[in-house]
Amino acid sequence: MERVVSGGTAQDPGVAARGVVALLALGLVTAAPEELAEVSYEKLKVRLRDGLRRDSMNSLAALALGGSYLFYLAERDVNPKCQTFMDALVFITTCFSVGYDDVFARSDAGKAIASYVMTVGPSLTATALDPPAHAPDDALAVNRAILGRLDEILEALRRRDPR
Repeated sequence: MERVVSGGTAQDPGVAARGVVALLALGLVTAAPEELAEVSYEKLKVRLRDGLRRDSMNSLAALALGGSYLFYLAERDVNPKCQTFMDALVFITTCFSVGYDDVFARSDAGKAIASYVMTVGPSLTATALDPPAHAPDDALAVNRAILGRLDEILEALRRRDPR
């Protein structure tokens, strides 16, 4: 929705605000329902980082598809070079690396979405082929296995040199 201002048009600021709120909502997705009442900015940052690291490939796919959809919604009525979802997808995926394309964000919401993707996308791209992060239970099991093996080694050493 656009409104007329002196000398031209400007996008409704509510559209930009909704785009930013949608991006911040990504961090809330990783919070358990009982934790939502106590979400602070610091907790939101930690949850967002943990959620993105949990499986970088899934996070990258979600950012590409979700970011493209939001960018398409923000730009389709104001940007002649973003008329289809595929136009938005090409733009958003180029934001993961060099940012080469002939599409530029024109709306405030599109600029906010592109800025977020340009900030987060390259680090996700760099880790997309890494194995998923271990869940805390997996890490505990690995640590217990290591400790058990170290105990076996220590016992073997004690049998060799009985002091």
